[in-house]
Amino acid sequence: MTRPAIGNSHYNVYRPNTQKTYNQNPIIDGYFPKCKTYKEMAVARVNRTLCSILILFILISAVSYYFVTASEVTLNKYRKQTVSLNDENVELQIKLDYLKSYYNVDKAMQKKNLLHKAKNVIEVKESAAVASAPSKQLQKPTKKPFQWSIGY
Repeated sequence: MTRPAIGNSHYNVYRPNTQKTYNQNPIIDGYFPKCKTYKEMAVARVNRTLCSILILFILISAVSYYFVTASEVTLNKYRKQTVSLNDENVELQIKLDYLKSYYNVDKAMQKKNLLHKAKNVIEVKESAAVASAPSKQLQKPTKKPFQWSIGY
């Protein structure tokens, strides 16, 4: 591509500042986009790939966030149930200890027969009662069996 010779009749004269005029009535009407270069197409393809990867990561993070919040809600529900069961267990343990202590006292009182009522009431005059009172003899103390209690 050489520069055309100046002054030659069969070559166009080279004039750098001239403007070309085009036909005002084109044969085909419509929008015709410019052809993209290879670099523009490569950049567009990389941008589309990066956008699709970003959208994929956003979707994965949204799904992960859903599962994390769902598991946190479940854990909070289990924590509340555990706390309520522990409180109920403490109350029941206190009640059980109270009943066991009452049961032990009741058993001890039944063995001693301290709470039985008299079947017959006998009235005796004081002088006869003193005279007929038996003398107390020393008795060996009996060994009590050790009573076990289960509890904390």
